[in-house]
Parts: sequence; C-alpha cells; structure tokens
Amino acid sequence: MQPNRLDLVQELKYFIDGGRQTKVGMCDAFFDYTFEYQGNSAKLVHSPLTDKCYLTLVIGMKLGYGGNPYGPAGTGKTESVKALGQCFGRQVLVFNCDEGLDYKSMGRIFIGLVKCGAWGCFDEFNRLLEEQLSAISQQIQVIQFAIKEGRPMMELLGRTVEVNKNAGIFVTLNPAGKGYGGRSKLPDNLKQLFRPVAMSAPDFELIAESTFISEGF
Repeated sequence: MQPNRLDLVQELKYFIDGGRQTKVGMCDAFFDYTFEYQGNSAKLVHSPLTDKCYLTLVIGMKLGYGGNPYGPAGTGKTESVKALGQCFGRQVLVFNCDEGLDYKSMGRIFIGLVKCGAWGCFDEFNRLLEEQLSAISQQIQVIQFAIKEGRPMMELLGRTVEVNKNAGIFVTLNPAGKGYGGRSKLPDNLKQLFRPVAMSAPDFELIAESTFISEGF
C-alpha cells in the first residue's frame, strides 16, 4: 500500500505520537483528540459531499481559519460540523443566530468557547444585523490569532481570557435572497476569516441505502 496516495492521505486518521498524545486529522493537518464523551448517538452517513466538507474544514483549521459550510437548507451543513467535532472528541455547541444577538452577547459566547476548548457552530450566521458583524469579526480575528500563534492568554470584551487551543468557530449560511428572508451577505473582512465549502444537494439514494443496511435490511 502506498502511504502517499491521495485517497489515503485525505482519509481521517488517528494515531498516538511520541508523547503518548492521541492525534486526529487528515493530509498534513493533525490536532489533539480531546476525549469529550459524545454518547452512543446516531452517526452521520458519509458521502463524497461529507468528505469534501471534512477536508476543507480540517485544512482551514490548520491554516488558522474557521469553517463556513454554505448552501440551501437540508444539505447537512450543521450536521457535518457536529459529526466532525465528534470525530475530534470535541464538545460542539450549536447556536441559532438572529437579530437579537449583538456583539456583546456573541463575545460572551466566544469567551466560553475559548476557555473550555469547545467548538461553536453558529447556524444562519448571516441573520445577524449588518451593523453588528464588523465588531463580531474583530472578536473572531482576535481569537483565531491567539489560537494560531499558541498564545496562552488574550483580551476580549475588556477581559483577559485563558486560551484553549482546541477551540474552534464555524458558521453556516443560507443563501441571501429570494426564499430566505432576513439574511444578508457577509462583509469581505468577515468572509476572509472562514474557509467556505459549498454544500450542494446530498446523495439521498446513498444515504437511504447506508441507513437501511445499518439497520439490518
């Protein structure tokens, strides 16, 4: 078996390094496995779309960015982030964004995520008010810089916060426009903080077949 074959390199892998620390990742991007107990929950059916999403998010994290799955409702954006977090042994907290969240509320959520090393998945991020997005992008930029540079502490909302390098921020977007009221387009400075991945229509035949087989049919 050739270890450098592309189809093998881009598979999610686990191993124990020389320091007896369990690592997880794909390609050349590997992270600590954090052993967060997830329970025996139902698993996401893997499809080529899922693999593309995983690869984009993992490489984005290695480069110090967040992840931004975008596409129509029902394509598995949030579920893919949750499933990847489960593979990494992370606690994944999902927040439904709306006009009532301001930068102070988001800042308090960010502080909690960074201190405990959890992943935050902000669903329908483009429902936040446009005037709040600029301040929120500054907060995300501070967090990503601290994690990428390995800083033990950072300043946010006038507080000194301890940084857990395992924290992560992900956003999902529904299309802004017809059929999706209340959504706005993200400003360019905010887009640059996330690696986008287009989530198209899932392969329902493959998902149905895998589900039936796993149930014993």
